[in-house]
Amino acid sequence: MSNNPRALAGFLIVCVTSPGLAQHSDLLAFDSGGKVGVGEFNFDTLTASEKRVFPGRLDSFYSVNSPGFTSRSGPTALPGDTDLDWDFLPMTVDSGLHDGYASTLLYWDGVGADPLFGPTPTDDYRFSLFGKDGAAAAGGADQLVPGYTVETTGPNGSMHEHRFFFLDDNGDGMNTTLPQAGIYLFAMQLRVAGLETSDPFFYVWATPETSVLSAIQPAVAWVNARVDTLAAIDEPLPGDFNLDGVVNAADYTVWRDDTGTTYSTNDYDVWVENYGATKSLLASLAIPEPSSGALIVGTIVAGLMRRRLA
Repeated sequence: MSNNPRALAGFLIVCVTSPGLAQHSDLLAFDSGGKVGVGEFNFDTLTASEKRVFPGRLDSFYSVNSPGFTSRSGPTALPGDTDLDWDFLPMTVDSGLHDGYASTLLYWDGVGADPLFGPTPTDDYRFSLFGKDGAAAAGGADQLVPGYTVETTGPNGSMHEHRFFFLDDNGDGMNTTLPQAGIYLFAMQLRVAGLETSDPFFYVWATPETSVLSAIQPAVAWVNARVDTLAAIDEPLPGDFNLDGVVNAADYTVWRDDTGTTYSTNDYDVWVENYGATKSLLASLAIPEPSSGALIVGTIVAGLMRRRLA
């Protein structure tokens, strides 16, 4: 699974860069033939390249806002005036001492030549991303963690925003105690209404200690070797609009609040048809007869409407 190289080639921009501007590279989101593509945009050369593994180093506050997120106007621009949303994805280790371990946040102490990713030092570790309308965190969960909005694109589909990432070792939102030295790894995906969800991409974060620097390169190589398998995405349940693995009344609320922007009446029909489905039961679920299913859903909708009007 890879991005469309022709789409990336469309980002080559010929111009003179002002020496007064600070240069950097950010994650690039773009329309790759009807799917959210992910790459890297270099603001020094004003060129794009394919990339799905992003290394970085945390500062002494264990908080950093680079690389940022950008999208560009042009033939492969994202839809205009549309939210760019993210989710954290579970990863499954396929080798070593922790073979089979699954989590949205993996850790390696950086010791030795070969990465040995596994659980974080304690279950309380969280790696948060603070978005436009809320924060979500990768942690010990082995299920997708719904995120929030990175930013809303402009009318021409462009966007450039730096959001803060923060590593916390005990859930207090402070750095009074410091995370254990090493490499922290998490996976994400990007969502935009009207486009297929992106392939998984990965952040490989090193803690500030100089002793960890030599571990970044082998960690990146380890992830690149598994870039298409480490965070295999389960298809979302039809009608599960809040991505919690269950099709229930909460999804109706999401549909109701976003009808006309993200969802349509067709999505309501999908919710009705799949009401009661769960991830674990999907394969064997017997969908109710249309008459009984509609009766159940109608009762729930009526109750929600009464509650809203009360």
